[in-house]
Amino acid sequence: MVMEPEPLDFDSPEGDPVSWEVEAEPWHDPFERRLTHLASGTRLVQRRVPRAAGRDREYLYDLLENEARMGVRLLTRLHRAYPPELTRLAGHSLDEEEPFVLLYDYRGEPVSRCFGKLLINDQRALQASLVRAVRILSACDIVHRRIEPATVRWDDVTVQLTDLSHATLAGSRRLRMGEAPYACPAQRAGEGVASTADDLWSAGMVIYRTVTGREIAEVPDLSGVPALQPIGDVFSGSPPSAQEVLARLRMPDPMQAIAVERDLGLEEGRAAFDRARAARREPAGDEERVAPEPSDVGEGATRVHHVPVSDDQQPPPPWARWLPLAVIVVLLAVLLWVVTR
Repeated sequence: MVMEPEPLDFDSPEGDPVSWEVEAEPWHDPFERRLTHLASGTRLVQRRVPRAAGRDREYLYDLLENEARMGVRLLTRLHRAYPPELTRLAGHSLDEEEPFVLLYDYRGEPVSRCFGKLLINDQRALQASLVRAVRILSACDIVHRRIEPATVRWDDVTVQLTDLSHATLAGSRRLRMGEAPYACPAQRAGEGVASTADDLWSAGMVIYRTVTGREIAEVPDLSGVPALQPIGDVFSGSPPSAQEVLARLRMPDPMQAIAVERDLGLEEGRAAFDRARAARREPAGDEERVAPEPSDVGEGATRVHHVPVSDDQQPPPPWARWLPLAVIVVLLAVLLWVVTR
């Protein structure tokens, strides 16, 4: 099938307008398709919210905005040594009728395609790479919250963790989110605050499912799986840190080689992004406050609309503040006139 070139206008992560000519594959589902930038051959993934889906599920817009926000945050912190374990934001256009984000093309295949099929060396490499991804996110104060087979890919060398739409900042209040066995009990219950331990639990479950091929409902028994002993206590009440798990796997801490620092250009882009989002949420007409479904939206991404004020709650006119003073002045003038007669 011959693909016709089409224009694509969007904003870069720094907030600069970009116009590309691309070849676009058909939407393989309503939300996602692949593009090729004709000038460079760069492959991209375009993720959007279709009109019909957004009309029925407004919280999808918040998830898309959250993916862009977290993508810019990662670029801000990791721009000099961006790791292959994480998807990379290429741009976004969030004020369209069908808003979208652009990501550099995914690597590998969904990890579900190799359940129970990995060789011993690959099992170890998978563990180290996925824990490494969790460690890098934690260094950027991000908790992914949806690490599961659908969001983990494998290319026989490293994993790639996709979909940051549900991510949040470490220390944010937990929302009830996810399902067993991949979401930890505290996250499913919405108790406490989000932490790296949540992602380690989820990563451990993905590793177990991929290495053994077994389905489980709750906490797995790893006693008969020697290759998985390094992650044995990530399901406990006192889980280790990602650095500790990497040390057990005889892998260095990736943050020793990746400098987490600020990029001023990207910081300005992120500030412009937040300003644009705030402006879009300014009061408009007589819209009422709409709260997205809390189980599907990351903190910091909730739309807030104007709540109209009833007539009996309208603030007083500016001149009303001076009325008492005016009365006093008049009374003093009358008193002075009476005294001086």
